[in-house]
Amino acid sequence: MNKNFKHLASASTFAFFLFIAMGSGDDKKSTSTSTSSSATGASTEVKASYKKVGETLPTEYFEVTVNKVGVQNSVSTGNQFSDLKPESGTRYLIINTTFKNTSNESRMLMDGEVLVNYNGKDYTFDKSETVMAQGFGLLLDQINPLTAKTTNLVYKIPAELKGTAYYKPGRSGSDDLIDLGNIE
Repeated sequence: MNKNFKHLASASTFAFFLFIAMGSGDDKKSTSTSTSSSATGASTEVKASYKKVGETLPTEYFEVTVNKVGVQNSVSTGNQFSDLKPESGTRYLIINTTFKNTSNESRMLMDGEVLVNYNGKDYTFDKSETVMAQGFGLLLDQINPLTAKTTNLVYKIPAELKGTAYYKPGRSGSDDLIDLGNIE
């Protein structure tokens, strides 16, 4: 009986997180976009409407501000077990970002993606690194209305990558871009 209870509890927990993940998607189909949009095409289409580092980008549910951007060979968190060590051929793009919930209910935060055109080809970096330390990442984070959260989002990128980068916050429209500047 105890074994069956453990299986039921595990299945219930899985179903709960699956329900949360599915419910955290965009509530309106009109704002959902595919990740195949190109950095070049996006920068051409919304040249007049993208924001820069330090400016606030209003999206459907959040006001998003990229406070600082940096590229490093490793990530130091102050905890040796959470640090990201240098890896051959890679660097880490670190985006310090503030999200303010402008909705009338709590909302789940999602990392978003980085778009870069390198050597005439568009690349989408939509997987952030999991850093288990205070001040890093958005793992299943949810914030209440009119509250804000500042965190560091970390994306692993190739060491040779150079070009202008754009950040597209999670749960935002295709025209919602923040110019991160040139990656050197």
